[in-house]
Amino acid sequence: MVKSQIKTDKIIRDFLDDSQIKTFQDVVNLKNKILKSLEFRSYNQKTKKHADSIQWQRTASQILKDGYVYKGKACSDLAIVFLALCKTAGLESRLVKLISLDNKQTHSIAEFKFNGYWYRIDPSVQDSIPFKGALTKKSIWNKRFKVYKKGRDVWELGLSNIEDEKNI
Repeated sequence: MVKSQIKTDKIIRDFLDDSQIKTFQDVVNLKNKILKSLEFRSYNQKTKKHADSIQWQRTASQILKDGYVYKGKACSDLAIVFLALCKTAGLESRLVKLISLDNKQTHSIAEFKFNGYWYRIDPSVQDSIPFKGALTKKSIWNKRFKVYKKGRDVWELGLSNIEDEKNI
């Protein structure tokens, strides 16, 4: 059985606190709370070895407990935290792993179900807001990316370390 990166535990419940998701602004506020709560460390030659060693390895709770992500490598971690919080708040949600149209880059965003409709949001972007509609295999996101896979988290997609990126 595949373990989950978005398991609800005390760290997730404490971070969510009394927050409820009843409006789109609540979703945006939750995303912004995540962004404000984590340190964004530089990704460079000095930090590359460590950053790559933890890529797709941590659970949402571990990310929050560690208190940091790496700039330019944070999209999956931020999406995982966002998804765990949505799950705990009672929203159905899923990870969307994207690949650039030239197949050279990947990116992660989240989709969540609200009032019977799917919406998408990029938890790694400060000014990102929810957009109605789930992405499909034919969708182009942000003029640069197409859908690779969707799932609960990156582990469910078969991604568990930086080397797995070669398989996308």
